[in-house]
Amino acid sequence: MKRGFTILEVLIAMAIFLFGISALLAMFQVGGGFEQEARVHAELAPVLVPLVAQLQQEAWELDASGNPTKIRLYVGETVPGAPDYRFDLEVLPEGQDPALRRAVLRFYKRSPERVLARLPIVLTRSVPITRRLQLQKP
Repeated sequence: MKRGFTILEVLIAMAIFLFGISALLAMFQVGGGFEQEARVHAELAPVLVPLVAQLQQEAWELDASGNPTKIRLYVGETVPGAPDYRFDLEVLPEGQDPALRRAVLRFYKRSPERVLARLPIVLTRSVPITRRLQLQKP
């Protein structure tokens, strides 16, 4: 009696092995994506609070009397404190409360099509009194 594996058993074993290796490689790719996302968030975290505060104060354009009229367009702006990154401010359609506008900050490095991080924010229609006073200076 001959001992050994048949060709069918070898093919089945190879298929199972290839399936396992493919799943393992896919996990490495997903893990690499998470690592890149974590790196981007770590680099942007220290500058996000000041950036959002600045946008909430300066995003609304004012008319001659100091009343907010529309939101300024931000496209391809350099992130203060993180010069490798750029951001766009995407303002979402007006909701139920016209005094509150939802927006999304989109962060990227080279291409705006390859967004690395998104941050939803709310822009209130209120404008700091110091900004209104600066407008009224002769």
